[in-house]
Amino acid sequence: MQLTIDIPEKTLIEFGRESVQKEINNTLKWMRIRQAFGKISNELKSSFDERDYYKKLEEIRESAWNEYKKTIS
Repeated sequence: MQLTIDIPEKTLIEFGRESVQKEINNTLKWMRIRQAFGKISNELKSSFDERDYYKKLEEIRESAWNEYKKTIS
């Protein structure tokens, strides 16, 4: 697939062709990163049980709280 973006010549002169190209490349990079995180998120959602997740999270919180209480005693 090819994407064509029409940018007026006046805009290219004003901002500079190179800076416009850098901005487009930067935007594409972040779109790819966001897409990758979306895929990872979907995979994680399908591989974890929500109840197990919250149970493990509660265990971690309890452990952290107990460690904290030891330091303030």
